[in-house]
Amino acid sequence: MLQSCRFAMGGVLFMSANSVFAAGSGVSAADAAWIKAMKAGDVAAVTGCYASDALVWVTGATLAKGTKEIRAGYEGYFAAYTVKDAVVTEMGSETVGNKSVGWGSYNLTLLPKAGGAAVNETGRYTEVAKRVGGKWVYTVDHASDDPAPSAPAK
Repeated sequence: MLQSCRFAMGGVLFMSANSVFAAGSGVSAADAAWIKAMKAGDVAAVTGCYASDALVWVTGATLAKGTKEIRAGYEGYFAAYTVKDAVVTEMGSETVGNKSVGWGSYNLTLLPKAGGAAVNETGRYTEVAKRVGGKWVYTVDHASDDPAPSAPAK
C-alpha cells in the first residue's frame, strides 16, 4: 500500500499551481489536467497526462516505463487511496519550444480506502513535459519523499 501511495507522489511533481506560465503552457498545462484527474480518481485521465514512453520514478516503487506500467501504478494507488488535497510549491520552471521542465515540493493528503486517519505525504519533485499533438504531457516524473528530520545536536 505504501508503494502505491509513493507512486502517486511521483505524479504530484506534475502539479504546479503557482506556475509562472499560463495554464495552457508547458508543465502547468499538464499539471492542471493531472490535478483534475487525480481529484476525480480517474485512472484513464491520469494516465493520459503521460507520453506513451514516459518514465515515472518515485520512492519505494519500481521504475514505471510507458503507458501500461504507469496505468498499473495508478490503478493500485486509486485502489488504496482517495486524494483529499494536493498542494505543490513550484520553485522554478522553464519552457523552451516544445519542452518544459519544473521543480519544487509537494504535499498530498490521502484518505486510505481501508479506513483510518488521513495520510500526509511531503516531498520534492522534478518534472519534464513535451507538447504532443498540441497537448502537454509528462515524459519524466521524478519525486522523492522529504527526508526524516534529523535529531537535534546535543
